[in-house]
Amino acid sequence: MQRLERILSDALGVSKERAESLLKSRTTRVLRFKNFIYIALRRDILGHYEGTTVIIHEPSGKFRLVEGYPHIQRVLLLSVAIPKHFIDKVVVEEKMDGYNVRVVLFMGELLTVTRGGFICPYTTAKMRRLYGNSAAKLLEYLGENSMLVGEAVGLENPYTRFYYPEAPTWDFFIFDIFKEGLEPLPVYDRSKLIAEYSLRSVPIHGIVPKEDWEMISQIVKSLEEVGREGVVLKDPFNRVSPLKYTTSFINVRDIEEGMKFPFDEGHTFIFPRVLRQLFKAFEEGWSEDKLREEYERLGRALLRPALESIRKVAEGERVYEEFTLSFDSLSELEEYLAYAASLGIQAAVTQLDYDGKIYKARLVKVKRSDQAIRKILRTGLSPLD
Repeated sequence: MQRLERILSDALGVSKERAESLLKSRTTRVLRFKNFIYIALRRDILGHYEGTTVIIHEPSGKFRLVEGYPHIQRVLLLSVAIPKHFIDKVVVEEKMDGYNVRVVLFMGELLTVTRGGFICPYTTAKMRRLYGNSAAKLLEYLGENSMLVGEAVGLENPYTRFYYPEAPTWDFFIFDIFKEGLEPLPVYDRSKLIAEYSLRSVPIHGIVPKEDWEMISQIVKSLEEVGREGVVLKDPFNRVSPLKYTTSFINVRDIEEGMKFPFDEGHTFIFPRVLRQLFKAFEEGWSEDKLREEYERLGRALLRPALESIRKVAEGERVYEEFTLSFDSLSELEEYLAYAASLGIQAAVTQLDYDGKIYKARLVKVKRSDQAIRKILRTGLSPLD
């Protein structure tokens, strides 16, 4: 414990007494990945974002601080926010629907860190397999404190599953590269490096003058038509912080997905996404016909999935999340299950197939909504006010 206190003290720039207090509190979490011990911050501390990770190499005590990815503010009114926020040009990047991953090179090993600050064995194995050599070479070129940040997407992942034709199973799309500190490279430099090292970038849909917010609105509508998530808006030289804006499609779909498990994600999903739809309707001046269509679509997203879950429980079935992961070996599968268990996630394999090269595991994740619905059906009482 004393060694962890010393390393956390050095990493965060706090006293050993403060480090000891943090390690004993719920502010930090100490975990292991192979021959590394690491500490994940569970909330913002002294300018370090939640999800910041301190990776420790056990034999030597050498450490690496992986800063958390900063929160990106959300736009509700494009016509107001864009002209006021940006200086001149706006880079319109696609916001992909997956999970945020930071990729670092430490002690010669490529590691991936999730938004929560966890070194995910599944994501690390996927990244090493697809881009291990090229990503490691780029990070070596950039220097020891460098970091690639991107979106891991596809149907075969433990976190957020959304189908992309260009990445049906699992892939990684870079949206930021950090060479030193907390300032990402300008988009031009980033794009050049991504191409040079044969990596993949999130799509860039244009660079437009800040006054032309209607062009950005048109880009969002084109993404809406093909069922994509939205955009991240950036200054070409990072002179101001980025902003994000999502499509109606993803706002309503997120509500629908969240309401499958109303006592897990549902209540936290609803209001922010309804708010986005409210201001989108106001800014775009939706007609009465469009509003009636939205009333039905939103009401269906709120009620139908939750009602289906209640009916399942009432009929003696379980409410759980189901997903598929692919592994090169059974040891990789066992490593992922141990990782999930260490985070308190109840994941179980229900089917395992092997095609001679890859193991495909069908897993279920038990959700808190299952027990909450059972208790309501048994007592008739609400757990909420």
